Amino acid sequence: MKKLLYATYILIIAWGMVLVGASRAQASHLQGGQLTYEALGNNRYKVSLTIFRDCGGELFSAIKPSLNYRATGCAGGSTVQMNLAGSVEAGSPYCANIAGGPSQCGSGLRTNYEKGTFEATLTLPPAAEWVLSVTDNARPTVANINANGGRIYLEARLNNLLPNGQTIQNTSAQYQPLDIPIPFVCYQQQRTITFAATEPDGDSLVYTLANPLVGCNEPNSYKSYTAAGRFIDLTPPNGVPCGAYIATSQGTYSPTYPIPSFNITGTCPLKAATPAFNFDPSQGSFTFTPSLYNPAINSPDNKYVVVGQVAEYRRATSTNGQRVYYKVGQVRRDMLVVVIDCNTNQQPEPPIGSGFAKSGVRIVNSRDSTFVTAYTCNYTEVRFRFTDLNPSDILSVSYPELDPPLPTLAAPTYLPSDVATLQLLGNGTKTPAAILRIQPDKAFLGKTYRIPLKIEDNACPIKGIQYRTIVLKIEQGNFAKIVAGSASPEVCSGSSVSLRAAPFRPDSINGTTTRYGYLWEAAPGLPTAQLNSPDVVVTPAVTTRYKVRILGLDFREGTCSDTASVLVRVQQRLQAQARAAQPVVCAGSPVNITASATRPAGNAQETFTYQWAAANGLSSNDLNRALITVKPLATTRYKLTVTGSQATACGTDTTSVLVRVALPLTPAFRADSAALAGRSLSLPPLVFTFTNHTKATASQPTTTARYRWSYQRIVAGNGQPTADDEQFFSTSATAATKQFDVAGIYRIRLRAAVAIGNAAPCDETLAEVNIRVPESRIPNVFTPNGDGLNDVFVLSTEPTNSKIQIFNRWGRLVKEAANYNNDWNGDTQPSGLYYYLLTDASGTTTKGWVELFR
Repeated sequence: MKKLLYATYILIIAWGMVLVGASRAQASHLQGGQLTYEALGNNRYKVSLTIFRDCGGELFSAIKPSLNYRATGCAGGSTVQMNLAGSVEAGSPYCANIAGGPSQCGSGLRTNYEKGTFEATLTLPPAAEWVLSVTDNARPTVANINANGGRIYLEARLNNLLPNGQTIQNTSAQYQPLDIPIPFVCYQQQRTITFAATEPDGDSLVYTLANPLVGCNEPNSYKSYTAAGRFIDLTPPNGVPCGAYIATSQGTYSPTYPIPSFNITGTCPLKAATPAFNFDPSQGSFTFTPSLYNPAINSPDNKYVVVGQVAEYRRATSTNGQRVYYKVGQVRRDMLVVVIDCNTNQQPEPPIGSGFAKSGVRIVNSRDSTFVTAYTCNYTEVRFRFTDLNPSDILSVSYPELDPPLPTLAAPTYLPSDVATLQLLGNGTKTPAAILRIQPDKAFLGKTYRIPLKIEDNACPIKGIQYRTIVLKIEQGNFAKIVAGSASPEVCSGSSVSLRAAPFRPDSINGTTTRYGYLWEAAPGLPTAQLNSPDVVVTPAVTTRYKVRILGLDFREGTCSDTASVLVRVQQRLQAQARAAQPVVCAGSPVNITASATRPAGNAQETFTYQWAAANGLSSNDLNRALITVKPLATTRYKLTVTGSQATACGTDTTSVLVRVALPLTPAFRADSAALAGRSLSLPPLVFTFTNHTKATASQPTTTARYRWSYQRIVAGNGQPTADDEQFFSTSATAATKQFDVAGIYRIRLRAAVAIGNAAPCDETLAEVNIRVPESRIPNVFTPNGDGLNDVFVLSTEPTNSKIQIFNRWGRLVKEAANYNNDWNGDTQPSGLYYYLLTDASGTTTKGWVELFR
């Protein structure tokens, strides 16, 4: 029984949901719309409600909108019934040969929309702000905003009483009929949608993306685009699995991110998806790539609400006399973007505009628009080519009538024919083209014109559509210039230079040769016979400005002319200088060289460039500098060329500076030895004299020679290598003397260097000689009589590091030392023979005798 009751309950609930769904399906008929208004005079306004209904919903005959208007904010107000004006019009998103036709609309047919306009006329006295609105419970279920009972609130605002107390009449901005606000967009293909408007009163427009409303100042709430998951399936048909992972975990739709559009980076199988939705506030357009799609039929997951808001500002004088902008109105377009699977069909490519040589225009192709800056009094052309990635598709380009004979609010003037004309070539082919021929005169200076284009292919069942806006801005032009015979018109006094007056305009337009006249202003050095010639030869004696006026003979007489001038400078010759901080340096030592240049009676604003020739010790980084640092290894001359910024005819100047490198010395010396008085030359101590034979280098100013003598014993008297330190003993420039008391081999070095002034000497060069001091023989007699000769018993010229024991002839120990230092003078022992026993550190003993003689 419980299972049956439960099943019955579920059945009842499901049936109720069907009923509710059926009722909602009938009510959900408004896909988008907008409110605009037109000033009729005397505070009377015609308000227009344009709505786009779902062909599967209520018919226009059943739609009875009421307009609420109030100057009290969101509360109160009055209501007036709006009536359907004119006929309704179905959209044509489908190809011509599809069953049901391109504009099918009705039960059992493909999804489509139908456009209708309701109108009401009312009086709106001056007020700080009027709020005009229509509310209906008719919005379908969509992916990006919550249902909120299906309410859709369309609104416009009028400010016909300015803060300065001024009352005005204002017609709202008018959305372009070419831009349908119920676009079908292809899944994973970039698309641009625009809600650009025309402005009948010439007010300034500000475009923003706004929040959908369910009531006055009651924004609708947005859904999360990550609630259903963060994975985007990118797997191609029958392809390798691939997907993208949405980086953020709390992604929520917003006015400026109303459609899931991502920048996909990385590699398969898993890429990264980062939100990427681009809005252009200057054009009222947005570009995106739909990244999510539900293949279910008529799925609400593929529908997104976007609101494009346009505010008007008018310049007026404030109460304190300042020129300021006041808001005078605001309209909103409620759009429904529907994502579809276009399969292999690609949307038409955005057209690219291009000029030609001497076209005199600036062209910038952006994501959604082509910006063309043209100039007054100039004939020019910009060419556009239309292409499709599907090479077999036929393209059709359409745009509104640009300059209607009788402009209306619904058919305004987009582009006066006096400014430019647009011609289509090969429309309805695979590669149509267009030519924008521009010929504005001075009356259109500062104006900006916008040309909306719609490009669609013939794909079936749904056509690919692309929108593009050509933005043409007119600026002041001056297309005259004077071309001098030299790159820079500078001459020495008395020299000549040729000048040519050249109009920087096309030589011909549309097959017709353009005509120009020339009028030079009389000036010194300009022959009067050449005043009406495009080419002149001038010979100025002083700096002179030459002026010419170029007349456009194909424009109305006196309306278009350009002027140009050129200053021919008469210059004196350049004088270059270079100076080294030191005329002589050590090899490889840095020295600064400073260069400068002057021009007598020259222009104080002239600048100079410096070019050094590559040379020894000069870094490539310094070749263009006035202050350089060089490190020459040999005497070098550094050469410089200086060029002035305002002098070409008078040439350049060159100079050089010589940096001498002090030549190193090549030291040489001779060693001579001598014994002390009364001593043998074969026994220490010995006295050595070292004579300097270094040859002097060539005379160099401010340099002197410096010498240093040193010795180092490298082998001891017993033949063993030593680790003695090097000892410096003289700085004599001629000869040095040194007595050596200890036996061994000595390395004698002479170091020579050149010193510059008081600075540290340059790197030293050296010569070296080894000398030998012989070891003493152990004596057999010594005479301690105080005469300074042979007064002690000497075993060696250096410490023995051995133990000694000395005995007299009767064997009695008379002297003992643990480390004998060659210092026994016999003490008080008498003359006679004595015996010694010498024990070294290894325990080896040596015996001998010596005679003490007093």
